[in-house]
Amino acid sequence: MRSSSIRLLPLLLGLLLLTACSGGELVGIYVNLEKDGSGQFTTRALVVPKGEEASEGRTSGVQWTNRAAVVSRQGKFTRIQDVTLGGTGLRFSAIGSEDRPSLRIYVQRAPDAEWVRGLVPDEATRRSLARVYDPSGKTSEIGDTIRLEIALPSDVVTSGVLPGGRGVEAAREGRRAYLLIPVRTALLAEEELVWDISWR
Repeated sequence: MRSSSIRLLPLLLGLLLLTACSGGELVGIYVNLEKDGSGQFTTRALVVPKGEEASEGRTSGVQWTNRAAVVSRQGKFTRIQDVTLGGTGLRFSAIGSEDRPSLRIYVQRAPDAEWVRGLVPDEATRRSLARVYDPSGKTSEIGDTIRLEIALPSDVVTSGVLPGGRGVEAAREGRRAYLLIPVRTALLAEEELVWDISWR
């Protein structure tokens, strides 16, 4: 038993390193929704820092040329249906009843979608930042998928999105529902996505 565990160790370490180097789902929105419709809203955005970081000032002999950072912001809301992002690019609607609670999220798809631009820079910049994020060169682009995740008061029953889109995936796990949207798909001039979630 011990020898088989030792043989599995390099494989597990490799998988962890692969996960660590994946730049796909760095950015997104996380909502923790309470039963009364209030909750907490968190965003994670990929940015190019403008100022010098503390570690740079404490390092000598290096001329810094590139920077990359993920900036997280968090706040509270009273009613989920009052929350919007990027104008009305991302908006929420509580459509269920007390015995069958549900939530509908409208997700704009457009070349100038402000909610997307607020989370990620353009593709050329994302490719440039990938070399800073993963200096091994194995990651060609970071921040290429946006993850929308909602934690509900109880187990999720359904999580589905219409219409479908390339790389768009709606799923659920326990009390969490999530929607994955490739940035390229979100920036297409297509009809908005409608993501429906229900829970017990």
